[in-house]
Amino acid sequence: MPQKILVVDDEQDMLAILKRSLSRQGHTVHTASSGDEAWKAISETMYDLVISDLAMQPMGGLELLKQIRTIDSILPVIIMTGVGSIQTAVEAIKLGAYHYITKPFKTQELILLANRAIEHGQLHRKLETFNSLEERKDSEFMVVGHNSVIQQMMNTIDKVSASDAPILIQGETGTGKSLFAKGIHKASDRKDRPFYTIDCGALAEHLLESELFGHVKGAFTGAICAKRGLLEEAQGGTIFLDEIGELTPSTQVKLLRAIQEKEIKPVGGNKPISIDVRFLSATSRNLDEGVESGEFRKDLYYRLAVIPLQLPPLRERQEDIMLFVDHFIRKFNTRYNKKVTEVSPGAVQMLMDSPWKGNIRELENVIERAVLLTDDQTITLDSLCSHARAFSDPDTAANQTMPLKKAVERAEAQAIRSALAAADGNRSKAAQILGIGRRTLYDKIDAYNI
Repeated sequence: MPQKILVVDDEQDMLAILKRSLSRQGHTVHTASSGDEAWKAISETMYDLVISDLAMQPMGGLELLKQIRTIDSILPVIIMTGVGSIQTAVEAIKLGAYHYITKPFKTQELILLANRAIEHGQLHRKLETFNSLEERKDSEFMVVGHNSVIQQMMNTIDKVSASDAPILIQGETGTGKSLFAKGIHKASDRKDRPFYTIDCGALAEHLLESELFGHVKGAFTGAICAKRGLLEEAQGGTIFLDEIGELTPSTQVKLLRAIQEKEIKPVGGNKPISIDVRFLSATSRNLDEGVESGEFRKDLYYRLAVIPLQLPPLRERQEDIMLFVDHFIRKFNTRYNKKVTEVSPGAVQMLMDSPWKGNIRELENVIERAVLLTDDQTITLDSLCSHARAFSDPDTAANQTMPLKKAVERAEAQAIRSALAAADGNRSKAAQILGIGRRTLYDKIDAYNI
């Protein structure tokens, strides 16, 4: 894939030679004849490599490097220097330059160095994204199970994973939609390319659009430099749009255009950027109802749901519950250095009969707590603690005295459940009913395991 390179030098002949040589390698090459001009370009465009001369006025290569590092710790910078400036070039390495090259040099030598620098930058970008976006490795295991609906889904996934067909995964919160999306990516021809996730309901509209499409410098308050969006960063890979039903009408229009035309425009910009990504999306809402009510665009729905998948709730997968229990016990034995190997008959019955409104995520929470509270090798009803008491005797639990804070939390959790029910699961509407922000509602849903 062609990369964007900025070459900075106050000698026009050198700029022309380097631009021609690097362009022949398939790269997009921009030039700047001063440090100030280069800084302006870097503020407006996301580059994969900067090659800068050291001795320039008024802003030299060293000062430019310092400026770059205030906004980007990864962007590779190669410093070109004369023989008499080696010591300064070494100082540039200490400040974070990728490497330096001494003039005069052969263009092939610079090309090889540039390619290594670009690979270095790409690797560290991926590591940075992995650390910030990916979940813990031990939570990415997906139990397929024996449920017939799940088996049919897996057959469908086997047939379509190698294609670029957009897939929409629908299901209640906690049913494992994100894990299925990752499984689809890993089974596809794009498995060696990036997989990026973005929660469409967790960000304000302008921030979400910035994350998806990128932005130019000054597009909004705080946009001090240009930024690539995930749709551009994921070139050749997969983008997973979680909670797609939370998109605003404006963002729906822009996403539809990106899917149809395979290009995007950064927020505040007018230059189109071609993209090559596969779209996977998920929602806990009923998008059919959203289309009928006009809240969700019908044309976008059909673009996203070329292959629709419906994940069943855990209560409809009783034959798989103990498979999940076994997996979670093994997981938390390893994490907490425990040796749980059995589940008592009473505990098994409770686990099988529970409604699991929070689905697999709720079950995982319950088993983690049980493993921690178990003193020997067997999970019992006592190990299941509050979940077992609330399930087996709700009236008794309701009549027990409790601290005021606990009573307030229980009332708050019930109010959230009632608001979600009144809003048919639409968390934006539920937040409006409760008079709180959507982000606050999300935090409370997680805190109360709703």
